[in-house]
Amino acid sequence: MGYRKEINFNNNNPFSSITGILLVVLFLVVLYFIARAIFTILYYLSPVMIVAALIVDYRVVLGYFKWLGGLLRDNLLLGIGAILLSVLGFPVLSAFLLGKALFKRQVKKARAQEEVRAPGDGEYIEFEELEDEPLELPRIPKQEKPREQPKKKDSHYDEFFE
Repeated sequence: MGYRKEINFNNNNPFSSITGILLVVLFLVVLYFIARAIFTILYYLSPVMIVAALIVDYRVVLGYFKWLGGLLRDNLLLGIGAILLSVLGFPVLSAFLLGKALFKRQVKKARAQEEVRAPGDGEYIEFEELEDEPLELPRIPKQEKPREQPKKKDSHYDEFFE
């Protein structure tokens, strides 16, 4: 004897749509509290992150302020908007600047390791000069293509392309 389970979403129960709406609202509330906690932590850590970014590579922070100054000079309204967003999003900005400074430091370390491994531009590299000999390959005989036999018109499908 078979068992059959049926799920029907088109029932006339008013609680089914309310349950879905409540679950979405609950998900958004939980997401809000998680984001709020992350931004609170970033807010309290942002001065430390800016100081760390200055210690790691001060040119990153100076470059950001130069970019803001250039934006003010080129387009005043856009520059003011960027400054306001920088002030309002200071916790995110400080994390971004620290990440950029750490990334630039890693790139510098990788370049330094590459320069140590590879010889410099002014140094000679030992090599062996090979003689240039022409390569002689045997000729390949040409093969004739087999002739195609005329196609039979058994199919009505072929008539569509004529």
